[in-house]
Amino acid sequence: MKHICLFVLCLPLLSLSLCAQGAPKQASLSGTVIKEPGDQPLKKVILNLVAEDQKQGGNYTTDTDVEGHFLFENVEPGRYRLLLEKTGFHPINPRGHHTDGAILTVERGQEISGLLFQMLQSAVITGKVVDEDGDPMPSYGVSLLKRYPGKARHPELAAEERTNDLGEYRFSGLFPGQYFVAVVPPPDIRNFGHSRESQRSARADMTYLPTYYPGTNDGTMAAPIDLRAGDELPVNFTMIPSHSFRIHGIVTGISVNQKPIVQLVSRGVIQSMNGSDVAADGQFEIRGVAPGSYTVMVTAQADSQTLTDRQTVNVVAADVDGVKLVPVRPFTVSGHVTFENNWPKNINDCSAYLRPAGESDDEERSFASSGTTAAQLDRIGNFTWTGVTPGHYVALFNGDVGPNAYLKAVLIGGNDYTTGFNLTGPTSIDLVVGFRGGMVEGTVVDHDKAAGNVTVVAVPEKKYRRAHERFGTASTDQYGHFTIRGLAAGSYTIFAWQDLDATLYYDAAFLKSQEDNGTSIKVEEESRQLLQLKLASVPAEWQ
Repeated sequence: MKHICLFVLCLPLLSLSLCAQGAPKQASLSGTVIKEPGDQPLKKVILNLVAEDQKQGGNYTTDTDVEGHFLFENVEPGRYRLLLEKTGFHPINPRGHHTDGAILTVERGQEISGLLFQMLQSAVITGKVVDEDGDPMPSYGVSLLKRYPGKARHPELAAEERTNDLGEYRFSGLFPGQYFVAVVPPPDIRNFGHSRESQRSARADMTYLPTYYPGTNDGTMAAPIDLRAGDELPVNFTMIPSHSFRIHGIVTGISVNQKPIVQLVSRGVIQSMNGSDVAADGQFEIRGVAPGSYTVMVTAQADSQTLTDRQTVNVVAADVDGVKLVPVRPFTVSGHVTFENNWPKNINDCSAYLRPAGESDDEERSFASSGTTAAQLDRIGNFTWTGVTPGHYVALFNGDVGPNAYLKAVLIGGNDYTTGFNLTGPTSIDLVVGFRGGMVEGTVVDHDKAAGNVTVVAVPEKKYRRAHERFGTASTDQYGHFTIRGLAAGSYTIFAWQDLDATLYYDAAFLKSQEDNGTSIKVEEESRQLLQLKLASVPAEWQ
């Protein structure tokens, strides 16, 4: 009996052993992180392994030891993005360009070893802003602009700060490269006084204007600052009063009791602001205006609503007269989302967005910081956008309703306005979400070798290129594989680029320069196309 009992007790152990031997082994990833230039190991680097499909894979975190080594264990199979974090450092690829991380496909039981990642030490720009007498100028805006090597790209706003009580500012964590720095004065408080000068004085037209390093009011004369890894460069400013101009105008249709305020916002990369109060007769005058392109906007209060109007004004070399603003009440746009053949269970997590859109690339840049109106869908797909003002817009849909879902149509009065529309008053909009989007997948090669961490973009035909959501994007893994899902039916050009800054593919001039590098395809609903793409080079002027 004792032997029988012993045999019975061993059966579960034997069963567990056999199961363990037959169970698929989970994957592991290991490698090293080093500092560039050189090969010094970096410790305390945080690495995050994030699954692209959260329903299949999980998220994993580890850090490097004193020798720069890291290890991920028990990783579920799937496609992941590996991200690196360390204060004062930026991850870079082997060509020295900033990277958001590596894309890795992990198979069950796979042991991926020998991974090597590089990080570059960040740089700092610090400085002080004083007036012509050497006194500090607190609360002045300071803008940092990223400069690109060629002439094809406009500088882009990288960061903004404000001087402290000592006139000091500091930009830290900068990726090495070339930058412009500009000081932006606060609004002139004289514009908000209730008294008006009976005549112009010479001193009244001398004021502090936006000033670019090394001390010019002309952005085309600004000097770039070269930042190398680990630099901490002082960039100081002495502000000198310069000749400025005035904008005169009138606000009609409201009373002074509605407390109208006029604002002047620059339309360039440097976001300077100025303004003025409005006199009892509706007149306003904005002083201290530098040459440039601006939006003049009035706001007033009426019955708990904000009335607005705006107008574009160009200041060249003289005062601007005759600006007329007529504030109007904001309005409401109601809408409904129709889901074709598949009503989502998580509809309350879906939203409809109304985004201001430009008619040109310059306008698109000026709208980059404009607000987007969001509205959550109710249980039957209805939504409401409130506080809408007249303008040009595009409609967007956001919701995790499936990998092949896409915004199929934007209907107003039965007509499709997916590419954009003008709103002048209350209306109703219908958004149609389809679930049979096309798919494009394949491989990117460079000199007959798989090209990893490449950006693949499906660029729609020209009429849809202002609707940025019509684009499809993906990144290749270590095997050069990519998949783009949820493409609307239509014509596309597929590109594969390396070291490409995000959103550059929205630039019409850049796309024109790349016409010979793309592969043209026609996408149908539920279509699946396999491609092999060659890596396209990005000229230096666009990097």
